[in-house]
Amino acid sequence: MRVRACAVLSLILIAGLAASCDRDDRNVISPTEAAFVPVIESSELYVAMPRLVLTLLDRDRQPEFSDDALFRIRYFDPTEAGIKFHSESELTSITVEGLRYLVAKDVPFDEPGQWAVAVTVELSDGSSESSPRLPILVTESARGLTPGDRAPDVPTPTIADGVLERMAAVEDVRRAMYERSASQLLNAGEPFLIVWTSAERCAGRLACARALEQAASVSQEAEIAVLHVEPFGRPRSGTLQQLIDDAVDAWSIEAEPQFFIVDSDGAIASRFEIVVEELELSAAIDEVLR
Repeated sequence: MRVRACAVLSLILIAGLAASCDRDDRNVISPTEAAFVPVIESSELYVAMPRLVLTLLDRDRQPEFSDDALFRIRYFDPTEAGIKFHSESELTSITVEGLRYLVAKDVPFDEPGQWAVAVTVELSDGSSESSPRLPILVTESARGLTPGDRAPDVPTPTIADGVLERMAAVEDVRRAMYERSASQLLNAGEPFLIVWTSAERCAGRLACARALEQAASVSQEAEIAVLHVEPFGRPRSGTLQQLIDDAVDAWSIEAEPQFFIVDSDGAIASRFEIVVEELELSAAIDEVLR
């Protein structure tokens, strides 16, 4: 985390120098004045992306705010004259074992290029704190799968492939998540939720364990089929490892956790990266079950 923090702060220093020359009527925070900087957690940034996940960082740790703090994100888009203010919206806060993730919905990226974002925290006493602008590169299209794409018709590892033999003990109530593969469900025309996460080895990300718990909870309700794929872990047989590698490539998994909801026609209806609220996940599942 310390190395990443230094890299982020270096980017902010560069952005702050550029921002100091931008004289619009909105406050520009210099790096030396900033109490924190935003860190992008989403694995990619692209035009028309539905949601953006980020955290805040104060040197090598996360700043602490009260539960009633309000978070806002400001977007600055590229123009011929340089970066200018585009829009502002409220962020949703999701805390995972003390780590606060911020989720932006209705992200306004409508063209590729060098955008920037800044975060403001409004406190209950009426005061506020803001970050410097973080420069980000938005691409024309996503590298990975997005809603509307066809779900890859490739097998994912199951109990029959020996996947549980290479994992920690699995409770009986969770075995259903490994009984069928994605290709079997696609060919049967059955909607499903597929979760990519390793609770044991996910670069220390606590959201991975949370995602697995959410998947198990949905599976236990038995309203929709749920699959869990663990692309990392202990040494495996060549056959099983090839199954996993092929599935990872087909689904374009670059970061974990990843949630995909697939409808009965085999199309990806929703994708959630890193964190998702239970209500948001339930609403997306209900949509494909209608």
